[in-house]
Amino acid sequence: MNSQKITVTVDAALEERREAMALALAALEGVEVLPRAAARHADLVLLALGADAPADMTLATRLSGAGSAPVILIGPAPAPELLLSAMRAGISEYLPEPAAEADLRAALERVRQRRGLLAPAMSSPQAEGQAQGQAGRIVLVLGAKSGIGTTTVAVNLADALSRQGSGRTALVDLAQPQGETPIFLDLEHSYTWADVAANIGRLDATYLESVLARHHSGLAVLPAPEFSAEAALDPAVLRRILELLRRSYAQVVIDAGTGAGTDQGEAILEALDMADDVLLVLDLSLPCLARAKRFLEAVRATQPHLLPRLRLVANRKTSESDIGTGEAEGILQQPVAWAVANDYKSALAAINQGKTLTEADPRSALAKGFAAMARDLCRDTSTQAAPDKAAGSLWARLRNTPLGLSLSHRAA
Repeated sequence: MNSQKITVTVDAALEERREAMALALAALEGVEVLPRAAARHADLVLLALGADAPADMTLATRLSGAGSAPVILIGPAPAPELLLSAMRAGISEYLPEPAAEADLRAALERVRQRRGLLAPAMSSPQAEGQAQGQAGRIVLVLGAKSGIGTTTVAVNLADALSRQGSGRTALVDLAQPQGETPIFLDLEHSYTWADVAANIGRLDATYLESVLARHHSGLAVLPAPEFSAEAALDPAVLRRILELLRRSYAQVVIDAGTGAGTDQGEAILEALDMADDVLLVLDLSLPCLARAKRFLEAVRATQPHLLPRLRLVANRKTSESDIGTGEAEGILQQPVAWAVANDYKSALAAINQGKTLTEADPRSALAKGFAAMARDLCRDTSTQAAPDKAAGSLWARLRNTPLGLSLSHRAA
């Protein structure tokens, strides 16, 4: 076998589906499509789903048991029951259609790594990053205080990133006491991260894909549960969720709210540790700047390695504001990366329609601002050296530090 290529066979219950997918794969550099009869000699079997779910699952079971090559499903968003059947059949990955070229390449690279093949220089930066173990980018959006539009920033940034064409985007709602991302997106959902936590023993990529809600834009969403005294996400569970998501998604955006809530600071601290970018959302008011300053002082005191990853987002900025971005930077001793225009009318109209700003008013200054923010994040490919981490639980080490106390006891 040519070590510079990954060999793939394509199967489907419908012949036209098989032929179309085989042609799409054959056009990718570094991929060799083998005849269906040579499936046992291939590195990967790709099963294109059709309209007959029982027939697809029968075929999936047969393919999974026929040889050592992994089987990946690709097709329309299936019912959770179908994905669970696939998991029981031994299939570990699913790609929803329409699959972007970057997603196909990333999936092929994951197979290449598992099988110990030499990786060719593929043109997708995301595929190259994943081939080197960098995986997807985690962007955590944290509010300096409540009521300043943190969810607006998280939802619309995730939507803008999804539209950049650099691969799939997932949105995780950690806001407490009540996450609102489904309301902002008018999104029906059956599962939340509480369901994932309750089924941690079966948590793998296939199960996680089955519980994510799908927005029509392609954005995948893991909503927050209704608030209860038990609605605290264990940090180890969150780490497992984020590790799985970043293997399959180019960007993972986290709406962390203010980081406050019943023991939610533990999970937020874990997410901070994993995040490639931390966006601290604030407005240009003295109370908000005072909270932001206390948070930044806690970071400098206990986790200074986070500072290069931390970006300030001045939300709802107006030209009439008594405090400008320059003055805010002086108070916080940290540059403001983005200033988001104050367009309350457009933002409220989008929320009331259950639409993103790009859908509701693509020409608005807000929509253009989030698109520019997404472009900046996609362009920023600079890598930060991984900080040395002491052994043991991150939360156990930082529970009583200024940063841990800041996240646990910040007032809403």
